[in-house]
Amino acid sequence: MKQYILFFFLLFALATGVPGQSSAQTTKSKSDVEMLIRRASKIKSPQISYAYISLNMFKQLLNPVLSEEPMLKEMFGNMKSLRRFFTTGPEGEKLLATVLEPFMQEDENVMGMELMTINRENGMMSVIYAGSDNILLINDSSECLSVVYVVGLTYDAFEQIFKGDVIDFDF
Repeated sequence: MKQYILFFFLLFALATGVPGQSSAQTTKSKSDVEMLIRRASKIKSPQISYAYISLNMFKQLLNPVLSEEPMLKEMFGNMKSLRRFFTTGPEGEKLLATVLEPFMQEDENVMGMELMTINRENGMMSVIYAGSDNILLINDSSECLSVVYVVGLTYDAFEQIFKGDVIDFDF
């Protein structure tokens, strides 16, 4: 069971609700962020690797594991999609960074998503933004820019996964 989940997250690389948001704000912010991510997915560049996993693919990948583990089903059962970008050159990095510029400014709140963590270490900046039902992870180094956007994964579930409370990744 752990191998399936580990394989899933390693393969695709790598919230609780935002307090004070009305449902109208949440719906609007989701669509704004989703539109931004979709705009990024339309960039045509050989220096940007892009992957999309839909709800149906999640069901195929995770149902055998989720049916055996109720705790994991609670955490992963609401995932709707995952989009992953990875740059392989300076031109791709520039194009992707331009689209994601609002999230690269380190603002506390962008399009309804709250800045959860930011870390600068050894020339790399890692940022996590969380909305009511989505997570945006950005890793920007001098060599590449990688972005993962997950719809349907709460920030609490994300923290449990990577703290080793649920799955030990041996990091």
